[in-house]
Amino acid sequence: MHRIKRNFPMMSLLSGVILASGGLVSTAIADEKAGDKVIPSWQYGAAEPQDSPLHDPMIMYNAGGLDGRVAVIGIPSFKTYRHIDVGVDLHEVSYGGTNHGNKNGTPDGKYLYVNDKGANTIGEINLQTGFLERLISIPFPFGLHHIALSTDGKHLFGTGEYSGKMMKMEIKTGKTQIIDWGPAPSAPDYLDAGRKGKYVFAGNYYHSTVGVFSANPFKFIKEIPVGKNPHGVDVIPEGTLALVSDKLSATMTFIDVDKLAVHKVIPTCAGPLHSVMDVYDKDGGVYEPGKDSTEGLTSKYAYESCFVADSNVKIDIHKQVVVDEIPTHYRTGHISISNDNSYVFALNKFSTGLFSPTGIVYPVNFEMWDAREDSPTYGKTLKIMPVDGEPHNAKNIWSYQIKRWNLGNATKDGLITGPMKQLNPAHKMKSHHYLIPKSTARPGIKMVNGVKEIQVKSFSYGYIPRQIRVNKGDKVRLIVTNIDRAAGITKNPDVTMGFTIYGPYGFRTNLSSPRGVSAVSEFTADIAGEFEIFCQHFCGPLHLEMRGTFYVDDPAKGDSNFDVGEYAKAQQLEGVLEEGELTIAERVQSL
Repeated sequence: MHRIKRNFPMMSLLSGVILASGGLVSTAIADEKAGDKVIPSWQYGAAEPQDSPLHDPMIMYNAGGLDGRVAVIGIPSFKTYRHIDVGVDLHEVSYGGTNHGNKNGTPDGKYLYVNDKGANTIGEINLQTGFLERLISIPFPFGLHHIALSTDGKHLFGTGEYSGKMMKMEIKTGKTQIIDWGPAPSAPDYLDAGRKGKYVFAGNYYHSTVGVFSANPFKFIKEIPVGKNPHGVDVIPEGTLALVSDKLSATMTFIDVDKLAVHKVIPTCAGPLHSVMDVYDKDGGVYEPGKDSTEGLTSKYAYESCFVADSNVKIDIHKQVVVDEIPTHYRTGHISISNDNSYVFALNKFSTGLFSPTGIVYPVNFEMWDAREDSPTYGKTLKIMPVDGEPHNAKNIWSYQIKRWNLGNATKDGLITGPMKQLNPAHKMKSHHYLIPKSTARPGIKMVNGVKEIQVKSFSYGYIPRQIRVNKGDKVRLIVTNIDRAAGITKNPDVTMGFTIYGPYGFRTNLSSPRGVSAVSEFTADIAGEFEIFCQHFCGPLHLEMRGTFYVDDPAKGDSNFDVGEYAKAQQLEGVLEEGELTIAERVQSL
């Protein structure tokens, strides 16, 4: 029996808010009252536990956000295999190989790259050993929001959310070209590289545009106006269209890649954030990298996450129309799809009313729903699980691309031929972190026993004070208090606010501030410069816009700014790794 497709009317942002503020909590409470073993109507589950497959045909690698780790998860078992430590606040994963296909790309099975927004670094993970092998520190000031692999697999492109800049990095050497994208204020965030190696597309939520850059030579070409505050930008496997999720316009903009112009704009849902699409080989079958040609790849559907609407919408790419809407639980941010197109994964930012309590910061979750149109469980949640951190992008790889090395064959078969690095970066260093009862002190700065104590109030969506200025050498005590009763717009009562100062101070802050307490970090401000403050917990629709600035002034040199600061020293990230283990990206004029 097939599930009947639902053509939902497109909700405005206001109607999405009304549903969000009431339906989410009441549904969870109703299920809870029904008994501990109740299975919600939206979930296809079993009354008694059933075991999962021991061998998964696909593996998901997820950038775990504020926990600084990459999670490795089996598909479809949905079992967590392991975590790989990288740094502070991880956002985007990208497999080495080429970017042909959908967001999963065409991996070669060698390396996975992940950017750390909090530390301004890129980690290189050896997929065959499962270890972090290289950590590359990007030149300051930048603020690395996301990365995308070039078509030839030799470069990574990146967006400088906190500097209004773009970068192109040569993977082999770490040499990095950085260019400006003005005028200020400018906030490049999500990006994708075209499939023909010609263009790079990036959203800019301050400009409400998509910027177009030539890949080689790397330079700015033009801006294309799109909906308000664009979020995800994703190129389809055919390489002919770029799909833009217009966060505050409840629309999707289709950009014609050849004409570099808007092709069509359609209404989709309340709070659209990201999209993924399926992919098929030239004969219409499942695409298997390394076995199938990258020529003639096609797609049928795109799936877009709808944060405010608590859903994923299904879009016919070629007809450019929404054909279905699937409920999710709750507040989907990023979204992923299995390599065989069978499952869509909603990476949900809230779990209000779900799961048993385990502490003061509640877990977020991954939800797997059935995307197979001929399945009796199409559109149903097959599995939902709590996860660590705050889920950012996840991409999937076929298990056959990772060899079984644990049978004594790592040396014999050539995996380990000499010393191979296994880096273990410090997650939080040069600081003390603790919680205290909720502070009622007024926001501001004062001296307390020789320590510069800074009271910060966080709310949807900002900080008071928004700008903090200290002197180099000051001992600092940051006290961050979440004053929200619920998330702004979506009204989630379990909102947790984050406070991270990117760069060298990312390892010293990365504070999680739930309701009812204050989070504290103590450290010495020993590197001069201008460093952006951001919320690393996804707290609501305007999460990215929740920003501030931390200035550390050297009295001998005057007030800090992007031109005045110890940015070469900041790039050293002293204390994160042992001396000589960090790769310092060299800034070059061109690549």
